[in-house]
Amino acid sequence: MTLARLFLFILALTLLSGTLEAAPDPSESNSSVKEEKTVRKVPVEVKGLKELDPDELLKVIGAEVNPWYIFWGDHTPKIPEKLIPAIPDTLRGWLDSQGYYDATFEIKKSPDKLIIIVHEGKPVVVKDINVSSDFPIEDYITFHKGDPFKTKQFVDIKSKIKTALLKEGYCSYDLDTKAYVDLDRRSVDLVYRLNKGDLCHFGNTTIKEKPEGLRDAVILSRMRYRPGDLFTTERVNESYAALNQLGIFGQTVINTDIKYFNEVRPEVYARLKQKMQRYTVSVGYDTVDGFRARATYDHFNFMGDGRKVGVVAQYSAEKSELTVNFFQPALFQVWDRYIDLYADGGYRKEAYDFYDEQMLYLDTKLGYDDGEWSYDLGLRYEFLRISETETPDRSEEKDFYPGDFNLFYGYMHLNYDRRDSKTDPRNGYYLSGYLEYGYSMGDEENTPYYKAILEGHYIKSFGLLTLAGVGKAGVIEDTGTLLPASKYFYAGGEYSNRAYGERDIGLTVSPTRDRGLGGRTWLNFTAEAQYPIWGDLYGGIFYDATLIAEDPYSITGASWIQTAGAGIRYMTPVGPLKLDFGANIHDPGINRISIMIGQSF
Repeated sequence: MTLARLFLFILALTLLSGTLEAAPDPSESNSSVKEEKTVRKVPVEVKGLKELDPDELLKVIGAEVNPWYIFWGDHTPKIPEKLIPAIPDTLRGWLDSQGYYDATFEIKKSPDKLIIIVHEGKPVVVKDINVSSDFPIEDYITFHKGDPFKTKQFVDIKSKIKTALLKEGYCSYDLDTKAYVDLDRRSVDLVYRLNKGDLCHFGNTTIKEKPEGLRDAVILSRMRYRPGDLFTTERVNESYAALNQLGIFGQTVINTDIKYFNEVRPEVYARLKQKMQRYTVSVGYDTVDGFRARATYDHFNFMGDGRKVGVVAQYSAEKSELTVNFFQPALFQVWDRYIDLYADGGYRKEAYDFYDEQMLYLDTKLGYDDGEWSYDLGLRYEFLRISETETPDRSEEKDFYPGDFNLFYGYMHLNYDRRDSKTDPRNGYYLSGYLEYGYSMGDEENTPYYKAILEGHYIKSFGLLTLAGVGKAGVIEDTGTLLPASKYFYAGGEYSNRAYGERDIGLTVSPTRDRGLGGRTWLNFTAEAQYPIWGDLYGGIFYDATLIAEDPYSITGASWIQTAGAGIRYMTPVGPLKLDFGANIHDPGINRISIMIGQSF
């Protein structure tokens, strides 16, 4: 309770300081208001269009309209008066780009409205499409014979072909695209000729610009490729992401235009950002945790060389924490691999179904990540205090041990990722293994225990349909060892069983019931399919199955809890935004709606 009060006091001070720091300049506010009042907007109406989209025309000329969700406002399109003189040239260019070279228009202006009347005429249409390629590009050519010829569509097709080539490692391609337009016959012949060339590989990376005092190793350690690897734009994008995750750069450029035969030799330019300290504050309420508040502080480039220190404070009825973390990139090098150092420690308190758990911990690990292989090797100490709580409806199931626990263990986490994307994979596979070995030092004999988890993903697309399967298995061997209840296996949530909340599934004693306490053997399987509905909106169906047994290496007495469901996915730059509904197939009354960003496979 004392920690909670202290945190809320610090939170109040932080909110106050943030409010004072963000106070606007009154003079600037008045200036912007005056400027806005001087902008006169004229209502505009479009007439005569039959094939073309009037909304697109309005957007092109700069007209504005209130979004549909502002239902109480005026939805009449309006254009700033200063843009009216440019309408004839803008409109002519747009009509030509849509293939309507013979279209005519007139603009009528009255004191209270602008009217644009368009006579489309006949468009220039695609007469013939000639393709000669040693690389599959047919799916990218979206024109069909008889379609109106749109310049933007033609340019976009060429861009998508280039992107596909670079994604597969072809950087020395010879691509020639031509559009032969016959205005007299209102037709166009399209020609696509491609020689993909040989596969390209990464060469050595040169750092052309970097902050003073920053070691080359810090930047090179974020490159998610090594000399000799197949060149793909995905690896370059992952390198950008890794550089940005350091939090110290305001501008980064990885130039891949330098080629020697089929070897790409990247050049890196990096500049520090101005502000190296960041804090965030958030408050909220939900039906599970009740009131919750969270504050973080990060100091990037702490004492130089890309180091970072951070503090996290969080409070809710279910979970509280106060932790400190430290990160040192590229601490040392083993052969051509750069090893990072991570350390964190602090206090956490969390409420479970039958008990509360308080933890003091210290964790330190060495890590490596090249985009394909990643592994961590660490040591961790935990002091845990387990306190029993009253849960009358399931009190007969409290077969665990309250008290104090001292755990000391080493762990290793190994990942091999051959998916074509980290955020939204369409093809590939992913393998992961985790091994933990340690002692519960409160035991008289200090008997060791171990915990192992294996995980595999496989994703395959057939045209626009993507299928995925995920399998997980875990075992804990603790014979003669006393472990805290939270150390055992639980399931539920977006990454295991979507009809249940996170850690809501314990020992699975029937297809519709669990005992709430964790087990020593865990099996989980997920199958999922997704298909585009419209634009960036996708539909999906899924099946989740979970089994948790009491004894290690045995499923005797355990049952599978199975879930089926469906959902929608909206593709964003940071991954799909997923909304899923899942229900237990034996008791649909057990169900849940889940929201997440990123793929479950």
